[in-house]
Amino acid sequence: MDFKEIKRESNEATIEYKIDFEDFVPFLDKAYKKDKNRFTIPGFRKGKAPRTLIERHYGEDIFYDEALNMMIPELYDRSIEELELTPVAQPYFSMESLDKEEGIVLNAVVALLPEVTLGEYKNLKVELMEVEVTEEEVEAKLKEEQEKNARLVPADLTEDGSDIIMDFVGSIDGVEFDGGSAEDADLTLGSGHFIPGFEDQLIGKGLGEVDVNVTFPEDYSEESLAGKDAHFAVVIKDIKNKELPEIDDDFIGDISEFDTVEEFKADLREKLEKEKEEFSLAKKAEDALVAAIENMEVELPKAMVEDGVDRKVYEMDQQLSQQGFSLAQFIEMTGGKMEEFRSQYVPQVELEIKRELLLDAIIEAEGLEVSQEEIDEMVKEQAEEFKMEEEEIRKIYERDNYEYLKQGMLYDKAQALIVDSVEVI
Repeated sequence: MDFKEIKRESNEATIEYKIDFEDFVPFLDKAYKKDKNRFTIPGFRKGKAPRTLIERHYGEDIFYDEALNMMIPELYDRSIEELELTPVAQPYFSMESLDKEEGIVLNAVVALLPEVTLGEYKNLKVELMEVEVTEEEVEAKLKEEQEKNARLVPADLTEDGSDIIMDFVGSIDGVEFDGGSAEDADLTLGSGHFIPGFEDQLIGKGLGEVDVNVTFPEDYSEESLAGKDAHFAVVIKDIKNKELPEIDDDFIGDISEFDTVEEFKADLREKLEKEKEEFSLAKKAEDALVAAIENMEVELPKAMVEDGVDRKVYEMDQQLSQQGFSLAQFIEMTGGKMEEFRSQYVPQVELEIKRELLLDAIIEAEGLEVSQEEIDEMVKEQAEEFKMEEEEIRKIYERDNYEYLKQGMLYDKAQALIVDSVEVI
């Protein structure tokens, strides 16, 4: 097996791998042992047929994919280490040739850690947001407390804001379509989770069957549905409406340590002022970081950004699955497209990556370090915060020799260099 870097372009390296076929054979044997039980050959029990017979029956390349999947990670890890590359995303492999006589030629395009040129990151000028709390904001907070203490009560008819459980089956011209049906789906009417017109037609309805007729948007993600009229046979199985308590001294006494509405509102105002002050300081820090990012020079590999977007999409898919929806269903119901859904994460992901690269570069430029005394103090603080023994905290961080903790502390130090030197304007 042989490999070499054959191309370097911006933040991408191309590695060429050349493998003699005889070096590939052991991986074919491993693939055969792993998958042999899947094949049926006349005259042999499952898993007992020789590899050569399976290849003759199903094609000589039947084990190639699995063998490559076993070989490539091993070969890739070795090449990255020996070529001293720092990948930041999953590589893209392409098969150039595979021949028993000539062997195998593979190429891998590897996104590399980009170089950062720091600009100004100290003494940055940042505007500080004014802190002011209005009566309307206090009333809105009071309303939130009222909503928070609302009871969900069974109801005969739905209204805007009702929580319902429903089954639905969607069809076009009498034919059901993929992704258009669900059972025991939770929905808050007015949330806008479904395509326009769907939720409106469920308001003022009781338990039982409801016919909903809608038109999919012209720019709907699923082209086969875009612009078409659809019918949904909905069965409302449960209705709960909010019952709000009256805001008076008795209510305030029940939910707080205060006796009157006015005392409670004064406390709300004080908390809002504190929140706004904290937000103002956080915004100052964020604005300073963004300014430092804008002052630096860096070119992000596309694959690095795509990997970050993949993680965001996966996280959203997991959240939706807990609500009984898949991401594909959510995008269809909201009339969007996967490409558009992914693109909305790009600015956020790029900023997060640049922030990390900025802080890494500052740590190196400033020669920042974390002492054992600082680690001990942080462990002590976290033990107090989480009401745990210090030894329990240490066991968690000892798993990676305190690297995770030290990295976080270094980032805090680097960020402090930016924020503490800010000139407020």
